[in-house]
Amino acid sequence: MKFKIGLKQIWLAVGIFSLILPVFLPSEADSNNAFLNIVGIVNIVMFILSLPCSLFGLPLVFFAWYALEMNPNSIQGAYLNTILFFALGFVQWFWIARFWSPTEPILQEIKLT
Repeated sequence: MKFKIGLKQIWLAVGIFSLILPVFLPSEADSNNAFLNIVGIVNIVMFILSLPCSLFGLPLVFFAWYALEMNPNSIQGAYLNTILFFALGFVQWFWIARFWSPTEPILQEIKLT
């Protein structure tokens, strides 16, 4: 039995892990030690994994902070960023990516006989 893993499955596993990890590990909002701020780390990871859509999603993040009256430096604000970057990355990898890599070959062989 072959076990085939593609980039989409790896992205999905890391994305779900990034959403679940801050729930179980404690975070400190204003810590000088970067490793104590788990929410900040997974926020950066989701931002990088969701590039280039995460760049276009920055205005959405700022609008969500404004609409929900949330402090962007708080744990809740960083976790909201992680959720929004996950959603943008999910759309990028599973909806938009199917247009980038069609399943049919671009060139088809012509049989003249």
